Amino acid sequence: MQNLGVTTVLCCLLAITGCTTTSSEPANYVDLIQSVQSGESVSLEDIKLAFLATPDFPQRLQRVSALERQALQLLIDEPLKLGAIGTAILDIYYGSLAGHLALAAFYERVEDETAELHRDWAKRIVTSIESSADGTRKLPYRVFSGPEARAYLVALGRTPVGSIYQSDQERPFMMVIASKPPSGPLVNVFFNLGDAYSIVSQQISETAQDNEFTPGALIGFLAQRDDSAAQAFIGTYLASEDRLDESINWLSASTRSGNVLANLTLARVWWTKARRHTGEQARSEAVNLAVDNYVHAISVGSDEAMYMLAVLYLRDQLGPNKLQAGIELMEQASALENTQALIYLGQLYFDGRQIERDLGKTADYFIEAAELDDDFAKLQYARFLMHPDVDKPFERRAYDWLREVASQDNPDAMLVLGNLYARGVHVNRSFRRAFGWFRKAIASAPDDASIINEVAWTLAVTNLERLKNPQYALEIMTGIMESDLKARQTPAYLDTWAAAHAASGDFITAVDLQTEAVEQARQQEQNAVIDVLMEHLDAFKAGRPVVDPIP
Repeated sequence: MQNLGVTTVLCCLLAITGCTTTSSEPANYVDLIQSVQSGESVSLEDIKLAFLATPDFPQRLQRVSALERQALQLLIDEPLKLGAIGTAILDIYYGSLAGHLALAAFYERVEDETAELHRDWAKRIVTSIESSADGTRKLPYRVFSGPEARAYLVALGRTPVGSIYQSDQERPFMMVIASKPPSGPLVNVFFNLGDAYSIVSQQISETAQDNEFTPGALIGFLAQRDDSAAQAFIGTYLASEDRLDESINWLSASTRSGNVLANLTLARVWWTKARRHTGEQARSEAVNLAVDNYVHAISVGSDEAMYMLAVLYLRDQLGPNKLQAGIELMEQASALENTQALIYLGQLYFDGRQIERDLGKTADYFIEAAELDDDFAKLQYARFLMHPDVDKPFERRAYDWLREVASQDNPDAMLVLGNLYARGVHVNRSFRRAFGWFRKAIASAPDDASIINEVAWTLAVTNLERLKNPQYALEIMTGIMESDLKARQTPAYLDTWAAAHAASGDFITAVDLQTEAVEQARQQEQNAVIDVLMEHLDAFKAGRPVVDPIP
């Protein structure tokens, strides 16, 4: 049973009824507000710190948050009702952005010059929120509550359309809000609610000696009381645990509050259910529910939903003759600067199977995504320029992009740089530098079987004698194959391991491993690779290593 003191503090924080203020205002907060009302200059940061220090902070936050929610609902359609609410908000906390926005809107409507005072305070608060953050996951904006976060977005002219809580060790209580600007794609903005959480956590730890207070406990408490962001969090967590029916219940509850982030996750959950159903009717119903949630998210302006639904169309997952619909949706998403859509279109035009090949469009789409600072697009553009079917010179910007991504400890970029030096593309050929980049890639991702396999294959079978290093290839391949069971059962990795043994002169082991690779491919029904694996097996039996003109 939950400790009574814990419940009381939670209730006060979470806008649950039954809490009253029992403490008077500390002198420093009273003095600061009196100074403000006297026209003196007072630091907004001092007001925030003083508000946090009030002994009844959770109760105050509960009351002001409830009023802020009301004010934000009335802000556009009923500004004349905002006078009393805005005043009540500022009586509790003068640093409330929603309170100043409410009174600015009210006084503008009644043509009172006091509106300018509240507009100035709103600008100060927005500037303070932005002073040391940018709203990304790495630098979330610091706010007290969800209503304050939404007020910030409203102040910027954006419309909140969905939210979800997040928690990690560094920031135990965060909120992500999907917001719709006047034009362009939805933007996810991150907010750190840690200041309020730390105060409540401290009070609970003092009240409940044996109860450990966690972000999960708080979010669960919120979800039970119809907090949409909390419901989305729990539904998403349950989906990650493959508890799909429970996930659907929580996410459906969240969507009823208009939470587009819940729609996106719910669509993916229903699609997972559809793929698992054996009965045609149940599968069809699940597919329709997945599509319905994507369509709803698209109606709100979600470029992610456009991309996801377009992928289903283009992969014939929703029936035949959906190619044009898929391309149109993908183009809509790309017009909203969705980098996944831009990359997909680039690959589509390069592949040339579903649509006529157009290398010019491929380049344009990759470049546009890269210029939106997408690291994968930067890599794709470099690989595109290096492809033997592409008659384009390697560009300086592609090289600069590679160096930039590699500086972020990205092993894939390091591999491409190694290949550039091995081939002498755009740079002077240097096998020493090529091998150096390959080693950096391995050091950056020592447990990544895919990276290790690519390096090992190149060094074991390359036709460039000065680049070949079968001993190092065998060393790194043996390490991953002896420590990673999944890698040990992968036909392509067994093929590389066998090739490294053959390149080192051990054809007996190479034959044994290659035989195992063939057997694994047959068991896993990887029929497309069996012929190649058999060719390599025949070579090893004949005492010949595999030699390939790579990279």
